[in-house]
Amino acid sequence: MLVNRVLAANGMSSATSPGPRSSAETKARIILVAQEVFSSKGYSHAGLREIAALAQVAPSLVIKYFGTKAQLFEKALAAAILPIRNFQRDRARIGEAIAASILTPQTRVMAPAMMALALGDAESRQIVERVVKEEIIDPMADWLDAPHSQARAMNLLAMTTGFAIFHGNMSGLLGPEDLEQSARLFAQSLQDLVDRD
Repeated sequence: MLVNRVLAANGMSSATSPGPRSSAETKARIILVAQEVFSSKGYSHAGLREIAALAQVAPSLVIKYFGTKAQLFEKALAAAILPIRNFQRDRARIGEAIAASILTPQTRVMAPAMMALALGDAESRQIVERVVKEEIIDPMADWLDAPHSQARAMNLLAMTTGFAIFHGNMSGLLGPEDLEQSARLFAQSLQDLVDRD
């Protein structure tokens, strides 16, 4: 099961542990499972009971830590977004940095699928809009500090989201050489958008 692989990749076991977990470990486990469920089923088809069962905790504990499904979704989405500062160190190579982060097998790129699958529900759409603005668009626009920086930031996000969804779900359509070329074209397109006067 994918949830077990996600937990294992993050140093967590899917087996019931003999001792008690700390609240930080339990919260992290719930967030990881919630990200997996929200990115595979979407917001409207995800349930707190299912997330609790997969995280091997009581549903009441999920509610205690996160309140509602909407609040859990918001925390899981914010945690899934790779911090913009990770890519802003070298302006001349930001396209390469973003492409590499998506193509690195160890990187769990969950935010694009969570965002895309949440847009059909009014409540989750509002959460996505708020979190994306606060965590991605505004910081990127400030960093770009150029004419139409909000529009550029939105376009960077749109291109990155599309590439991440394609790479995560359909990259098998291309051979290794074509995937490499696709990544180069994507990186250059991002870089052109950043460098444009």
